[in-house]
Amino acid sequence: MDSELVSTLDSIYSKEGVKGVLVADEKGFCLGVRGIASPESAAFITAIANAANHLDDYSDDKVDHPTINVEYEGSQVVVRNEGSFTLAIFM
Repeated sequence: MDSELVSTLDSIYSKEGVKGVLVADEKGFCLGVRGIASPESAAFITAIANAANHLDDYSDDKVDHPTINVEYEGSQVVVRNEGSFTLAIFM
């Protein structure tokens, strides 16, 4: 795993309230996880981010990607597509 990716995962995971973090590539392949995040969820999380990107298809010059918040049983997952990768933070 790339040292910059490892450093980023560790930095995010060390933040207060963060229970897990996952990074996946644009095809849903897991690039790295920390904490409660499961590598098996990478494709599903990427699919959520990609679907959210298509909600605003009328704009060809999109620069920003939507941020998705999923809440369940007192926990939260924040998902964001950054173009070539998707980030999920479990809180």
